[in-house]
Amino acid sequence: MPSYNNKDFKESNVNYINKDFSSLKQALINYSKSYFPNTYKDFNETSPGMMLIEMGAYVGDVTSFYIDQQYREMLLPLAEERRNIINMAKMLGYKVKPIVPSHVELSFNLELDAVSTDKSKVDYSNGSIFASGIKVQSTANKNLFFETLDIVDFTITGSGITDTNFPVIDNTSDGLTTDYILTRKVRAVSGETKTKTFPITSPQKFRRITLPDTNVIDIISCKDSNNNEWHEVDFLAQDKVPIKKHYTQDILRDGAYTNLNGETYTSDVPVPYSLSYITTTKRFTRETNINNTTSLVFGNGILKNGTTIDNSFLDLEQLGIIVPGQPSDLNQAIDPLLGDEYSTLGETPVQTTLTITYRVGGGIESNASVGEVTQIVGTATVLQDGGSTALTVTNDTPARGGANQEDADEIREKAKAFFSTQNRCVTKEDYEARVMNMSSKFGSIAKVIVSRNAIPYSTDIQEAYNGIVSDSLLNVSDSIHNAFINAQYVFTGVQESETLNMGVDEYKEAILENHINPGLTNLQGSLGANGTIQQSLANFELGTLSELDAQFGTIKINILAYDKNKNLVGNAQAGGTDLPDATDGTPLILNTNLSSYLNNFKLLTDDVAIVDGYIVNFGVIFDVVANQYVNKAEVKLNCIQKIINYFRIEKMQFNQPIIVSQLEYELMGIDGVRSVNYVTVTQGEDYNGGEGFNPPLFKYSVDAETILEDGVDGYGYSYNFEGALNSGIILPVNPQTPAVFELKNPRQNVKGVVR
Repeated sequence: MPSYNNKDFKESNVNYINKDFSSLKQALINYSKSYFPNTYKDFNETSPGMMLIEMGAYVGDVTSFYIDQQYREMLLPLAEERRNIINMAKMLGYKVKPIVPSHVELSFNLELDAVSTDKSKVDYSNGSIFASGIKVQSTANKNLFFETLDIVDFTITGSGITDTNFPVIDNTSDGLTTDYILTRKVRAVSGETKTKTFPITSPQKFRRITLPDTNVIDIISCKDSNNNEWHEVDFLAQDKVPIKKHYTQDILRDGAYTNLNGETYTSDVPVPYSLSYITTTKRFTRETNINNTTSLVFGNGILKNGTTIDNSFLDLEQLGIIVPGQPSDLNQAIDPLLGDEYSTLGETPVQTTLTITYRVGGGIESNASVGEVTQIVGTATVLQDGGSTALTVTNDTPARGGANQEDADEIREKAKAFFSTQNRCVTKEDYEARVMNMSSKFGSIAKVIVSRNAIPYSTDIQEAYNGIVSDSLLNVSDSIHNAFINAQYVFTGVQESETLNMGVDEYKEAILENHINPGLTNLQGSLGANGTIQQSLANFELGTLSELDAQFGTIKINILAYDKNKNLVGNAQAGGTDLPDATDGTPLILNTNLSSYLNNFKLLTDDVAIVDGYIVNFGVIFDVVANQYVNKAEVKLNCIQKIINYFRIEKMQFNQPIIVSQLEYELMGIDGVRSVNYVTVTQGEDYNGGEGFNPPLFKYSVDAETILEDGVDGYGYSYNFEGALNSGIILPVNPQTPAVFELKNPRQNVKGVVR
């Protein structure tokens, strides 16, 4: 056997770029000729050697293809298999929807008696409350059903944004109104409710229960045999879940228009539900499978027998590392999601029976036209029977939004968008989107504007504090005022560095605890029980916290709400001393709901202050010249309608200017209008020479922080429209007092002349 040495071996020159069959074949041929020139020389296509070369090229081509394909399937933009796309979407936190249902606003009608002593009022004592889940069938498609999502309440003056009363005249007697037909608008979703039970015996980590139906659009409830509620969460490490409570179940208030202090609002802002969050271990996540079925996935632990979550928890598989507390624990890691040693990923059901109620339906065929959804199936469940339960229903708007399952491109784009948001509020745009995304059942927010305030320096805080003190002591004599200032001068010796090193909440608490409250106590003791003084002190103590919140919050959110007639409601200065009545602003329950909602998304360092915005109401006066021989009355009506459409409240936003020149251009486009002499936007005087509005269209005027009620009830704040007019544009209100221009009563507050 011949011996070989290193000189007999040549370094291989392999081209790694060749990946297709032809390139691999040619590379193998070249390799054989270069390194085995004397071993094999027959490269004829029919030779056995070429067969082996081609088989090697084939294996290389197929292997290269699968490697490339597998790599592509690992990238969300390039993946093609639905299974892989769904799994990558899950990794980014996006839950793929098996099918999309349509939504519709249903109008339920109920006839109620008029009050026997006053036929102009409705006797709400005969009204009833109907539970959610009323099943309504389409007349055009007998297989299409809708179910209501909210309670239908006829015991209050409104349960939604709109509420209309249609009188029924009794012509057999004196012609007076005897009955009213009340309308309630409630959201409904396409689909049918189904219920399945699942017996559970031994515990199992991350138990997975798959529902037998496809196209499950919603899990309505999940209860065990002990009537414990299991709550759906986005991920198993989430232990806080939202809970809604209808006002009829809320012991703190007795109506949808009543706040937590028992004050009834005159603005008729419906807030049917209060929002709160609870911590629970009974939770599950919902996942969509490849075959379009839905599975419920539960936690990894169970409670010990006879114990509660407060004292002991037995984990089947402990994923969270204990919080260091002993010397042996000092080097342990901490899982910020799971917390201490009793934290798990939730309970797993054991020795019970789960009853799961879910809704099935949706798809593109679930869309319906106006007036098709009119047949109530079965009997609506009555929560409170007032005597009148004969419901009728119709849909004044089409059912829209229904779509089939998301395709690959839709999943890709939605997953990227979901991941980019990170489910948190960072920018002011994030906050504005979140505020408007809160369900209207917790308060119908109409407008929002967010501003970010920097934490002020000590001198700025001192000036603001002095202003608060001065405003609170307007009715106190100068001597007492000076004594109070001396007792309450809290910032003496407070260094700028100390201010900056403290958080906002910590700083406000220190002000109150260390300076304000002790100073109030001492001052009250020295001044005696004078009523005026005591009231001033009380007003100061009550108003300080809210004013500090408004001035020192890092995030300031100004909101306005809709009332039942879709008019704006809000008053940033309601409720204080010598200020508008507290019922003039948005309900306290709405602000409470919004605050609870935002706490789940705001950053830890953000201190959010929710304050009403300002409303500036106005009227419009126009003067146009019509073409000869046209119907001037018709031209006038068309001009009024054009102005109404131009100032639709949906189009108006905070700090939005009014472009008068654009409005004049719109009027010029009306058939029959030859020219426009002028258009005046005003609250009172027509500064272009015509007849203005008397009384003026405002209730409050602001003069050096003092609110004077010198206008008309039901309107907002005064504004100098003539002074704000510049080059055909009415400039918005000062951004420091964000306001929305509103044409509140267009049929009365739009007038003009056609010449």
